[in-house]
Amino acid sequence: MLGAIVAADWYTLPGTPSDMLTSERQGTRRLKTDVGSTAFYEGREFYTFRQFDIAPDATEVIKVIASGDTIVQTFGAVLILGECSVELVVGGTEGGTFSTPLPILPANGMSEAPTVSANVTMAAGGTHTGGTVVDVLLLNAGSPAAQANEISASEELPLGFPAGTYYIRINSINTADAEGLFRARWEQRA
Repeated sequence: MLGAIVAADWYTLPGTPSDMLTSERQGTRRLKTDVGSTAFYEGREFYTFRQFDIAPDATEVIKVIASGDTIVQTFGAVLILGECSVELVVGGTEGGTFSTPLPILPANGMSEAPTVSANVTMAAGGTHTGGTVVDVLLLNAGSPAAQANEISASEELPLGFPAGTYYIRINSINTADAEGLFRARWEQRA
């Protein structure tokens, strides 16, 4: 059977959907291998960010509510001044009001991307104590400003979480303000 296939048939791959090939031209077409996950192309990846300036020995808390299974892909911060820890926490006790929403943006904003509603909301404010720290980052950019260096740290290993409420605590450490930017990116399961 294989000996009976002519060159034109060999490249055609009968039954192969055309959207899996890069071209219709024989000799140059290849199987498509896009960079990125299926969730990216299906519009199920989202990201957020929050700029912070936290007084010495103070904490900023972000409350995260996930209504479905979620895979955290990137959890990190860039620090331009001071020293801080960034903790991802499960459980514990919250207080106050979380009234400042963070932007929840689709990672794929192309015109051909499907519109999918995010299953995660985030808001800053309030307080939080206790709980179990499931991930932590430590950053030290130095101080005063004349001696500070931009430092970034991120966890880029997938961490899967069920629906629930989580907290991100950004703790300013020592005697200088902690100034920087928090970032996160996640995939919601289909």
